[in-house]
Amino acid sequence: MKSSSPLISEALAQTAQRALDTHAAPISGLQLALLATPDGFEIACLRNRSDLQANRLSAMASSLMAMARAVGREIQSPQCKRLTFEAEGSTVVFQSIDAPVPCILCLVLGSDALLGRALWAAGEVVQEMSRA
Repeated sequence: MKSSSPLISEALAQTAQRALDTHAAPISGLQLALLATPDGFEIACLRNRSDLQANRLSAMASSLMAMARAVGREIQSPQCKRLTFEAEGSTVVFQSIDAPVPCILCLVLGSDALLGRALWAAGEVVQEMSRA
């Protein structure tokens, strides 16, 4: 998987793709799993729904996590790591990953997905990327 950002090494992109394939792919109801840079570039993507645009979600992930951190600071809880929201028929999880190369995980889940299973998988992706 070739990243759209020239600053992302091929080794990092491969590690990211392997993390998604290993930990996110088994999630029943997963529509998309994406790892993006904090400035909104795609590192790796696993897509089960072709109409979802990873490049747009990468950019949104960056902005949404920045807003979540701002809300966290406002309520005096500055360590915001995850943003989860529900829409009709789907749930989206954004997880900040503080790793040697920081990134944001985005999981788009269908209504049949189990949120607890997805959050566990997100934790596994975080651990794998922290070793990258």
